[in-house]
Amino acid sequence: MTSMEWRRPLAAGIFLALLLGVIPAARGGQQADPQVRARLRERVQHLYLLRLTRALDLTEDQAAKIYPLLVRVEKDKAELQRQMSLDLGGLRRELAKAAPAEDAVLRLASRVSDARRAIRRMDEEVEDALDAVLIPVQKARYLLFTVEFLRNIGENLGRGGAGRPGVKRTS
Repeated sequence: MTSMEWRRPLAAGIFLALLLGVIPAARGGQQADPQVRARLRERVQHLYLLRLTRALDLTEDQAAKIYPLLVRVEKDKAELQRQMSLDLGGLRRELAKAAPAEDAVLRLASRVSDARRAIRRMDEEVEDALDAVLIPVQKARYLLFTVEFLRNIGENLGRGGAGRPGVKRTS
């Protein structure tokens, strides 16, 4: 499996993870308080690392190379996502005005774009590290694991996780 073959589904998984972090925060008053979200994010991260270790059957050496990076990147991304959520809320409020201030809209939109670019760079850093550490079978397992893990998290959040009512499905 080439680097490009496994990066495309990984990018989709990372995008889903980003959405799971940003959408609830961007909803405004429908969210749990920031401390609850931070604890939930931390629990999901710990669960992710535990299950990742099992799914990939990582050696101690591989885990020692991967974990510090994953923990640091997730912490940095969480802060960027928190700030981006605030900026998206500000952008939404500004655009709701009868006459939005163009300078405020440009400033907020620029900050959101900058945060998104920074998150993509961090994701690429993780992908490069995984590409250097994992063997092909582990890369394939990682793809499947990430997609399934994020799908399960999304389904659980959609059923009312994090103190929110579940999303009703119409079909």
